[in-house]
Amino acid sequence: MITIFWIVIVSFMVGCAAAFLLLLAYKLGIVEWLQVHGDVVVSKMAHCDFCMSWWLSVAITILLAVIMDDVTLIFVPFISTPIARRLL
Repeated sequence: MITIFWIVIVSFMVGCAAAFLLLLAYKLGIVEWLQVHGDVVVSKMAHCDFCMSWWLSVAITILLAVIMDDVTLIFVPFISTPIARRLL
């Protein structure tokens, strides 16, 4: 039961961090640069908030899983992505 609460808390934190980093990337013009100068796959991904939220959540979760040595964090991107999307 504690593991479920831990995953929910970490998911909320990762969702907030992903939304913040995406808003920062929009503000700095990084997303627009990816849309213009990226190849076809990266350009399409940069047009989609859900895709950007998903991959950023996956990257943050992998970083956290390596730092904390906790494999149960593999479920975090599935919960944090909709949270980040709502915050955007």
